[in-house]
Amino acid sequence: MSQQCGMAVRNMEEGIRMNSKNSENILPDSRNHGAKAINFLKNRTVMTMNGDTPVNFSSNNTIVAYRLETAITDMLHSMANKLKVTICWADCVTDLIAVPAFMNIINPLDMTEHETDEMFQLFSFLKETGDPKSLCILFTSILPFKMPKGVEKFVIKTPGTIDEGYLRLKILNKRAAATRHNKQHRDYDRKIFRLLKIMKVLKSEGILYVEDMCNEFNVSPRTVRRDIELWNALGEIIECDRNKKGYVLAYSDSLIYDNS
Repeated sequence: MSQQCGMAVRNMEEGIRMNSKNSENILPDSRNHGAKAINFLKNRTVMTMNGDTPVNFSSNNTIVAYRLETAITDMLHSMANKLKVTICWADCVTDLIAVPAFMNIINPLDMTEHETDEMFQLFSFLKETGDPKSLCILFTSILPFKMPKGVEKFVIKTPGTIDEGYLRLKILNKRAAATRHNKQHRDYDRKIFRLLKIMKVLKSEGILYVEDMCNEFNVSPRTVRRDIELWNALGEIIECDRNKKGYVLAYSDSLIYDNS
């Protein structure tokens, strides 16, 4: 499975690398492909195959494990079903970047010099994302190299001994934090999309009906009116037309719209 997983995520990362040239919707503020991959995959799911069984990796329920000691591997195996987490047994450092997960667990003492160099590349990618809630790393041993400045916020302090109780607690805490974080991002994205849709409808059709927005976005009338209030606060005056029973842009007849 690890070989299939590695191939799948490398192919996906290559796709992200190619598509990033043609799409400005994926992290336009970052030119680093690794940081783009991490952010692009935050709220997405990667599917691979374990024999005939499809396996889904997502940032809400996946842990990426790399070169772990036998004792910790056994702990993860025994806890996976109980905690309802999916383990991706990575076979390359690239998997740490490309597989959506809420936690990476890594044994730093069993890495080659080349892999350590790749690990530093991962550190630079993490610093570019700037968001410690997007991913956390647990090293199972004290690092044999100096951690770059700015990366420590992503790393859980390595305890003297990692037992099942400690590991279980960290998994539950970090998964809960990642789930909240991802939900906030999805809610924010939906709000932005609603706001853009409100202005598009007003400019292209001249009138916005609250009921239409409620049906399209599965939100309450109160939510739509709050979105309209936000536009008003930003300086776009949207008024209620009682005759048409909808909302219109004030002074719309003096505006020139670009519907391209």
